[in-house]
Amino acid sequence: MTVMEDDYAPLEPNDGSGEPRWARPLRNCKFPVSYILLAMMLALLICCYIQASVDEYKVARFSVGVDAFGGLTTTNATTAVVSPWFVLAAKVENPRAWQPWRCAGGEAVVSYGGVSLAWGRVPGFVAPGKGSVVVTAAAAGKGVGLSEGLRRRFAAELSNGTAKVVAEMKLFYDGNGLPGLYGYKGVSLVSREVALQGRQAPDALAPSPI
Repeated sequence: MTVMEDDYAPLEPNDGSGEPRWARPLRNCKFPVSYILLAMMLALLICCYIQASVDEYKVARFSVGVDAFGGLTTTNATTAVVSPWFVLAAKVENPRAWQPWRCAGGEAVVSYGGVSLAWGRVPGFVAPGKGSVVVTAAAAGKGVGLSEGLRRRFAAELSNGTAKVVAEMKLFYDGNGLPGLYGYKGVSLVSREVALQGRQAPDALAPSPI
């Protein structure tokens, strides 16, 4: 008995272009993909704009402390002239997501009772987006005169550990923000009342007055 092989193959319908009809959706699917990519890009741009608009109303937060101080013993605090010094530690927290808080430097002043005791420079720094940075600044004074009443009060507070000074910083911004987005601008003034806690450091560690 002879076995006949079936060589039949169904013809694929086409429109004369030589391409089967079932292949058309695969060929044409590149257009929907392009639309999807375009929609994703537009959504990303909208998210960027919304984030920038929200960031516009967020401001940096500052905290200032005294890491070390000297030149203010009870003995010389009762004299007419003092030469105090301070090492300040400032923490800058940047709440903005995409914009760094970039500072070109600044100035620091430490005062008591409205009298400037020490002054110095703040080094430049950068606080990244959604990040923070701690900056150290040294301030020193030389031959600062205090009134008799202020000297007596300061000496008493130093003796019982309740003395407080006012630390002020003027920070200069340095080209913050991305093109087309809102950026930090101008100068920031920081003023904090800081307690003088702990023992005074040796004057050998004192920074040089500016």
